[in-house]
Amino acid sequence: MWNGIEDVFMEKTGQELPPNFFFALSSFASFCYMKTDKSDLKRLVALGDGRTEKMYEFLAPIIGLKYKHISYGAFERALSASIVEINKANPVVLGALDMNYLPYFRKLYHQGESIPFHYVLMTGYDDEKEEVYVYDCGRTEIAAIPYLDLKDAWNCSYPGLSKPFTLCKFDFENINDDIYRICKEALSRRADVYLNPPVGFIGYKGFEKFIIELKTKWNDELSKEDFNTIIRNLIFFFGTVPGFPNRLKGSNEKDATPFCGGFGKTALILDILGKKYKDRSFLAASKIFYDTGFVIEEITNNLVDYLLDINKNLDKTTDLLIAVKDNLYQGLKILKS
Repeated sequence: MWNGIEDVFMEKTGQELPPNFFFALSSFASFCYMKTDKSDLKRLVALGDGRTEKMYEFLAPIIGLKYKHISYGAFERALSASIVEINKANPVVLGALDMNYLPYFRKLYHQGESIPFHYVLMTGYDDEKEEVYVYDCGRTEIAAIPYLDLKDAWNCSYPGLSKPFTLCKFDFENINDDIYRICKEALSRRADVYLNPPVGFIGYKGFEKFIIELKTKWNDELSKEDFNTIIRNLIFFFGTVPGFPNRLKGSNEKDATPFCGGFGKTALILDILGKKYKDRSFLAASKIFYDTGFVIEEITNNLVDYLLDINKNLDKTTDLLIAVKDNLYQGLKILKS
């Protein structure tokens, strides 16, 4: 959802961004815990805010981004609107897309597993060949998506994240090209809310409430099925790319991406900028967040064991969650000092 915008930012400013810069800064440390008894997911637990529009809303004024998300009722209308922007030399972000229908992901293409949290930067099209041309994460070459595949990939949604056939028009106004200041301001704002939460279901207060209720109330308030659904959702979003560990899919193959709750991304950014600008607070917080990422990986393994009936005692998981809560508090406090 951010990589294409980062590309345009770097082209306009001549700056090089650390990996996952905008994504991490727009989502990190925005903990939330809410009871949602009327939904299929009875308890919402989020380490970071992964809602695309909320992430843009948070970071846009800091970096000077002007944007507009538009959802269309039909593929043809969405494609036509995208082509209009391309003809004006304006790339657009398409998504969310289901990676199951993107042909250049050969291991995922038409394998039946829906992965509906992907975004691409559309830069061109060919009506005769009936395909669009995009830049995708980690790829230096332009990729082609046939219209028929794009229609299937684009026709996906997830409550609170994206509707089918959504695109984002964007540009930069009064662009802020000071990467160090962008990082400091974004994390300072996140720290303010986490350290001094205005309501009890967010920040460290929300984290404490989640841990207490997991330990003392969930078994009484929730059915086994609801409990397991919440645990699965928590694991799903711990992934660097949202998804389930291979063990939950019946495979002992090593996972392609870590399950560290986004801490590794932020730690790397702080390490890079801390060394470049000789900022000791960045380096100290980076070390804390790196270590916390490993704690999240251990929590993930414990929760997978729970779902697989290998271990039904979550006491260790509770202790590890306390460590995550406290580490996040400590790291953000250092960044505010």
